[in-house]
Amino acid sequence: MVTGGRVRQRIGPTLRMMRMRRGFSLNDLADQAEISPSHLSRIERGLTVPSYDVLDNIATALGSDLNSLRSREKSARMVDEDLRSWFDVYGMPSEAQEELLELSHETRSALANLIASIAEADPGDIPNN
Repeated sequence: MVTGGRVRQRIGPTLRMMRMRRGFSLNDLADQAEISPSHLSRIERGLTVPSYDVLDNIATALGSDLNSLRSREKSARMVDEDLRSWFDVYGMPSEAQEELLELSHETRSALANLIASIAEADPGDIPNN
């Protein structure tokens, strides 16, 4: 997905979160994955999409694998689709939508669950489009 003239991919923020949870610095993970810290930084910020080999090296360094990362990416895509639907229903401005979609997968998932539970509790509050 391209937003604001730049590549936006979901795996970068997930990798950053995994790196931080494992207590790795950017330099530590970059060294283990055999890439430059600046390349890893661009991947984490969603500015570039990693090649298969680079992603595999990063996953291995994080004690994960490509299948796990793929599952996380699929889950993130589904959460983002749900959020976009809710944002459209509630008329949220596109700039705000894009900012919220930059949050971590866990935060976006919690937000989607919260909105769904609020809508379920009082469906009369959902605006008609």
